Amino acid sequence: MARVKTVTPGVTLDEVSILMFLVAGKQLAVELSRVQHVLDFQIPTRTPRRPPFVEGIIQYKGRYLPIVSLRKRLGVEGPGPGNPAFLLLAGVGADPIVGVVVDQVVRMVSVPPDKLLAPPPRVFGIRAEFIRGVVNVGGRPLVWLDETTVLASTEPITLIT
Repeated sequence: MARVKTVTPGVTLDEVSILMFLVAGKQLAVELSRVQHVLDFQIPTRTPRRPPFVEGIIQYKGRYLPIVSLRKRLGVEGPGPGNPAFLLLAGVGADPIVGVVVDQVVRMVSVPPDKLLAPPPRVFGIRAEFIRGVVNVGGRPLVWLDETTVLASTEPITLIT
């Protein structure tokens, strides 16, 4: 696999900070700078005419935020564990802030760019165009999702569990 030398074209960093979480037992991550807050789960208010992976909306600091189930977005059937969390992500779609439901937030991880690998054609069944990179954490692969592409695309994405 080729190594990723830059995170953003033309910008090389000493370390990349990502937030690690679990979905269906798989280690996934998003760019930490996109995460505004991590909130305890609350049941979203259902809304009409929404994609199947949009759970509804929640009220946060006087505004309504769309809530996306990452389990459903990745085609994972069945309910998650009993204690999911919301990641409030900024700058990833048409809405200024989007809530993303994950099974469990694990921790922040700092990764040296030379340890971050370019994604192969598929990781856990997820195609490379939805992935920014892959790194080994604790002997298991951690997939850094391209959160903008995952949330903006209407293509089916299938996580192999």
